[in-house]
Amino acid sequence: MSTVEPFAGEFTPEQMALRESVRGFLASPGYSWARLTGELGLTALAVGEEHGGFGATAVEAGIALEEAGAALLSAPLLSTTAAILALDPASDLLPGLAEGTSIGALALGGTVEARPTAQGTVLDGRVHHVLDGDAADLLLVECDGDLFATDAAVVQPVPTVDTTRSQATVILTAAPARLVAPAGAAHGLAVMYALLAAESVGVARAALQSTVDHLRTRRQFGVPLASFQALRHRVADLYVLLEQATSTARYALRAYGTAEFALAAPLAKLSATEAAWTVTRESIQLLGGIGFTWEHSAHRYLKRATANHLLFGDPPTLRRLLLARAFT
Repeated sequence: MSTVEPFAGEFTPEQMALRESVRGFLASPGYSWARLTGELGLTALAVGEEHGGFGATAVEAGIALEEAGAALLSAPLLSTTAAILALDPASDLLPGLAEGTSIGALALGGTVEARPTAQGTVLDGRVHHVLDGDAADLLLVECDGDLFATDAAVVQPVPTVDTTRSQATVILTAAPARLVAPAGAAHGLAVMYALLAAESVGVARAALQSTVDHLRTRRQFGVPLASFQALRHRVADLYVLLEQATSTARYALRAYGTAEFALAAPLAKLSATEAAWTVTRESIQLLGGIGFTWEHSAHRYLKRATANHLLFGDPPTLRRLLLARAFT
């Protein structure tokens, strides 16, 4: 059994260097949001240079999120990156998001109404399961297919199975807002699909790597567990599942900005989150007794995979969506 590593042939030397930089940074103790955005500049990756970013693409953002998933990063990187990619590339909100002084989150799928007033548009309603909603100071809220920006919501953190990342209920009561992405909610949801897929690939890869390391070092009957054919077959099946998910997730990110993204993104979310959920469940079994302990990280990876699996549509919902879009 070899090391579980992503295929390097599809990446440029610069993208491989980015992966190694993010991986090394997240492996070091004492990292913070300020260091993540200041020293490494991960929130600036997919922002144009004219707004203080690096002018990279969604592919580079996905590379960073794969490594964030592998490290079970609890900082609001995914939510802020989703807000960046959901906005127009010329938006005046991008500089703050790029430098990390503003934390963004997408509030999608709620029940929200927009009302015109003498002072401007206000929003009323409620949105559940907003990733990092309690950390965000800029919310992009879906209303009638549009995205409105507001910083005047009441946010209530809610407990979830995944204790490594927060979710919140966003309550809007005459909250001042402005339209930032007309008809942009569907694109924002596709962005969230693609980024959750990238992160889930990282979650699955780390869980499988931990399992492989255990099987290679743990001995029974005088030989490593990795020498037993039945276990090797189970790991091989998981590796194939992970490779399929990886290919689908990366294809979706390469399709960002094209008409194909609307179909590729939910397909990637379906494939990658199902793979992560399967891999993390099987990993606990393959780890044996240690996999069931609180001291081992296996349960944390399973919980992140479970949350990603259910967020923004479970598998039956995504399959119905894909079927509908495939014939339109």
